[in-house]
Amino acid sequence: MNATPAASATEPERVSPFSRGITAALETTTPKPVVATEDPFTRYRDDPVGFAREVLGLRVWPKMEEILLAVRDHRKVAVRSGHKVSKSTTAAVIALWRAYARPGSRTIITAPTVRQVKMIIWGEVRRLHRRARLPGTVPIDPGTGMKHDETDTEVYGFTTDEPEKMAGVSGADLMYIIDEASGVEEAIYEAIEGNMAGGGRQLLISNPTQTSGTFFDAFHTKRHLWTTIHISSEETPNVLTGEVIIPGLATREWVQEKRVEWGEESPLFQVRVRGNFPSQAENTVIGLALVEAARARYDAEPRPPLGRFSLGVDVARFGDDPTVLQPILEEPRRALPVKVYAKVDNVDVAGHVMDYVQALRLTLGYPVTAGPVNVNIDDTGNGGGVTDHLRHSERAAALGITVNAVIVGEAATLETYTNLRAQLWFTIRDWLKAGGQLPPNGKQEGELVAVKYSFDTLGRSRVEKKDEIKKRLGRSTDYADALGLALYVPVARTRSDPAAQAAASATVDIVQSGEGGEYDDVYSWP
Repeated sequence: MNATPAASATEPERVSPFSRGITAALETTTPKPVVATEDPFTRYRDDPVGFAREVLGLRVWPKMEEILLAVRDHRKVAVRSGHKVSKSTTAAVIALWRAYARPGSRTIITAPTVRQVKMIIWGEVRRLHRRARLPGTVPIDPGTGMKHDETDTEVYGFTTDEPEKMAGVSGADLMYIIDEASGVEEAIYEAIEGNMAGGGRQLLISNPTQTSGTFFDAFHTKRHLWTTIHISSEETPNVLTGEVIIPGLATREWVQEKRVEWGEESPLFQVRVRGNFPSQAENTVIGLALVEAARARYDAEPRPPLGRFSLGVDVARFGDDPTVLQPILEEPRRALPVKVYAKVDNVDVAGHVMDYVQALRLTLGYPVTAGPVNVNIDDTGNGGGVTDHLRHSERAAALGITVNAVIVGEAATLETYTNLRAQLWFTIRDWLKAGGQLPPNGKQEGELVAVKYSFDTLGRSRVEKKDEIKKRLGRSTDYADALGLALYVPVARTRSDPAAQAAASATVDIVQSGEGGEYDDVYSWP
């Protein structure tokens, strides 16, 4: 007998029976929030799922329920997952459940960045608290903490760069909720472990970006000590049905978009969609961990400092690939969001370059009197016309633009590389290692982790050919190439310009040693 509910008279015909079945299953277990009475939360002491449904009024999908029950029943729980699977909401639910249904409990929420703690998880705590009309208040600052006097409970939020706030935390019912746990320093885990002698609990939640450390070990060498949960973004009700059953969870369209953007075998797709640890080949030029760390540094410093910048220009003209303009600040090492143009001629590209330099000089507080702007153009093929136009432009001269033609197929400036193109790829790698910051750009991130290298008969490093990369990735590496061009420092310039010498020693030790999608927009201040 088919138990799938029939469509109601008002339900659109396009809603599938499968979708109706999932929706009905969620709704039948999702009563309205309870009205607070005297001591209304006692019965939820051992029922976090009921608290989420009946008090907070949430639709609890199977993987969220699995986490809630695991936290109730086990001391050490680790969750690896893709994006958009309600990790932050689940963490907020656990914090509120313990605050109201577990008298005497203490809960510490932590993550590597202020943004993750204050804006995302603590913001979700405040939102759920307000929507459910729970007694008491949740302060704006997570460091101030939420104290529920009637139950003698406390909830605090700290970043993991505040280890002194971790010290001395104790309690009979203590729990640490650690978000983005794969990126947390081992010293923090050691401090937390020292506070757990009295029977404390841990919940680690993260995209599995690192292949070493406590989070990685929880799924490998120390798996016997942890209850582990794996969630792929492909498992959400929205993806399974192709319809938005629970707003905010990953959708089928999003998963397909990332499959096309990154490629199914890309470490980005494996980590951010499927929740798998990266298994990059050892001959990958740039590892995923470098890209993830650069993204985190960018998010941790939302308003970039002012100052000197340069611009890399990868020119496509009328082909299928885009023309990409990539600016970078010299200090700190920070890439700014790209501008992207499709099917424009060389004269238009030159105009866009001058417009962008003019806008960035104003935005970054770097007037013409402060110094030149290096505009480094891939001079191979179409780029030559842009180079020529800018060199003969009075406006470009007035804007203080120094045009550098870069021919990536020429010999490298160092004997350890087969050509300049290979050198620029390793320049990007070393720049990231030295603290480079990357803005959100899925296409650029996918390109950066895709390229492999090998050695020639002389022992020099070489990167694979563009055609090989395009065949595997489905497109050219225009976004990554523009970043490499932006980092290029002409040898002649470093010899004659003292400021350039200082910049070179800080930014392009690189040359000496060594993610348009939704983000393709004009740079704007937050």
